[in-house]
Amino acid sequence: MLALLLSVEFPGVDALRVQARSAAVVGGCDCGCPSIALSVPADAPLASGLSSRLAPAEGVVSPLGEGVPGEIILFVDDGRLSYLEYVYCDAPPTRWPSLDRISVRVRTR
Repeated sequence: MLALLLSVEFPGVDALRVQARSAAVVGGCDCGCPSIALSVPADAPLASGLSSRLAPAEGVVSPLGEGVPGEIILFVDDGRLSYLEYVYCDAPPTRWPSLDRISVRVRTR
């Protein structure tokens, strides 16, 4: 999932790709969804050029049937990968959606 969001170009993505190679999962969401907290080594390069805590790349999850689309968002704190979140509107999903249901877009603002 992380590699998919980092497959598009945006400011700071090269450093985030390097971080992703050594990122570790250090926690998860209490609701049971697959969202995860991430940690990267202190010597990993810092991402710069990001205008907010949210990475500009987000995944749009196509719904199954008549459901509501979901989103996958990536948080970057102080230039470091910190959280990968599955945003949903229905009951909490227990696993990540299949990659063929996700399209990645880059927010421009």
